[in-house]
Order: sequence, then structure tokens, then C-alpha cells
Amino acid sequence: MMTIKDWIYLGITVASYLLAIIAGVYAKDKAKINRATRAGQALDVVGKLASYAVHEADYTGMDDDKKRAFAAQVIQQGLNYIGIKNMTANVINGAIEKAVNAMHLANLADSGLSQNVDEKDILQPVDQLKAGSESEQNKDVTANVK
Repeated sequence: MMTIKDWIYLGITVASYLLAIIAGVYAKDKAKINRATRAGQALDVVGKLASYAVHEADYTGMDDDKKRAFAAQVIQQGLNYIGIKNMTANVINGAIEKAVNAMHLANLADSGLSQNVDEKDILQPVDQLKAGSESEQNKDVTANVK
């Protein structure tokens, strides 16, 4: 028969093994987590560089293809300066497209596209409880009517 002391030792041993297993799984997955985090940070950097490059290219007066090549070159130079290597052209071009779209949306918002609307043209919410008649509002809906 096991004593209380034996049960405590058994519990400590089992808990130690479980802790070791959990630590091992975490250590194995930590490398994946770090890689995913670094990749996300690199993509954030590409996006920020693309925003700067697209705004700079917009002021050069070049045609669209030359602006794209200029922006890609600026991004690649920025990545090399930071130390990020082997960024694919597709990622850079996608970041350029996203930055161009964001810039165009911002320009539309600044161009006065929005306008003031008269108060009478704005739909107002309707209180549906007041829409019915008095008799309908006071009607007992729990009554079993056949």
C-alpha cells in the first residue's frame, strides 16, 4: 500500500515529466514562431519602403512603368541597406501595388469627393414599437388564441 509520501513523490515525478514535455514542444515550435515573426516584420518593412518609394516616384514625372521600376529599385536599395536579402520581385511588386492603391484612395479623399448632405436626405431610424396602434401594443401575446 502506498503512503501519502509515495503519492506526493509520484505526483512530483509526473508533473516534472509533463513540464519537460511541454518545454520540449515549446522549444521546437519557438523556432517556427520566430521565423514567422521575422517574416512578418520583413513584410512590414517592405510595405513601409513601398509607401515611401511610391510617393517619391509620383513626384518624378516619369511614366507609370518607369515609376514602378524606380520604386522597385528604391525598395531593393532600402532592403539591402537594412540587411534583408532575397526578397522576391513578386513581394516587392505587390507592395508597390498596395502602396499605389492606398495613395490613390488618399488622394480621392483629399480631393473633396465627399459632400455635405442635407438633413432631410439622411434616413432616420424608425422606432418600430411606436409604429403599431395602441391596441396592438397592449395585446397579450402570451395568450393561447385558437
